[in-house]
Amino acid sequence: MIRINITCIVLPILSSMIFSCTNYSEKKTEVNNDKESILVPEFNADTAYSYIANQVQFGPRIPNSQSHKNCKAYLSKTLKQFADTVYDQQFNQNVYGKDLLFTNIIASFNSTKKERIVLCAHWDSRPYADEDKDISLAVLPILGANDGASGVSILIELARQISLNNPDVGIDFILFDGEDYGKSHDRYNYFIGSRFIAEHYPLQKPKYAILLDLVGDKDAQFRFDPLSLSSHEPLLRSIWDIAKELGFSQFKSETGNGVADDHEMLINAGIKSINIIDVQLVGNIDENPRRKYWHTSKDNMDNIGKETLYAVGQTLLTFIYTKSMYIY
Repeated sequence: MIRINITCIVLPILSSMIFSCTNYSEKKTEVNNDKESILVPEFNADTAYSYIANQVQFGPRIPNSQSHKNCKAYLSKTLKQFADTVYDQQFNQNVYGKDLLFTNIIASFNSTKKERIVLCAHWDSRPYADEDKDISLAVLPILGANDGASGVSILIELARQISLNNPDVGIDFILFDGEDYGKSHDRYNYFIGSRFIAEHYPLQKPKYAILLDLVGDKDAQFRFDPLSLSSHEPLLRSIWDIAKELGFSQFKSETGNGVADDHEMLINAGIKSINIIDVQLVGNIDENPRRKYWHTSKDNMDNIGKETLYAVGQTLLTFIYTKSMYIY
């Protein structure tokens, strides 16, 4: 993702859901005022954390590298345990004089459902730590524990839960490749996988898409992305409303800095899309010194917090089972 400077404004949110707990490893929800009880699966943050660690252990996930090939095989094999169908969308592209093979990984649930939504993240990691102050490290690839692996890990745990508790909506998962390949300020060579899939969309067009990026930091703060607001404000507010009702303080009801990311490619293709992203990390503008690791060698497991993974995952599970079918 690339930082875009936009003035911040504060926006209110409205509450519309009441939640109560059962004695089971699920949450029982009462949707609106109709007293309809819906069982929502419990997101397992420990499992999601392990999915991040498994990706990181392959090393940097750079196209044409062995680590990239190994991780691709792992992600496909893992998703095949849960999804109805899993397949690769492969394509070649010459970038900076190199002929690279990119792979978008696609997994589908409820394939016969006409009404569909997309959940997505990028699975590659950056080929250079160009924000690192140590010049010797700036030319080396990064692990991307948060920038890439965190979003993928949440999606895989969502897939696991969905395979056990079938929701009343068709869901396509897309793991984009080549999101982070571009050099600083070279916008065209970012978002390679999402740009390709937007131009060669292989699925039925969804109602909307939800992108996850930088969603694993211990002290994450998720603010409204301006582009997301303009693309699908009701969807964005619905998710933040749920997070508020569940008591997840990581979700802030205010507009943050703008970022360019994979969702922009989908929006350009006519798919309404939003981004759940910790925007203060982008550009290393956060005041917390620990959080200044975006595009550096310090994007590792030390920054990942299970509480954040749970907040994002449980919010999305609740949305999927209670609201996803009612928003267009």
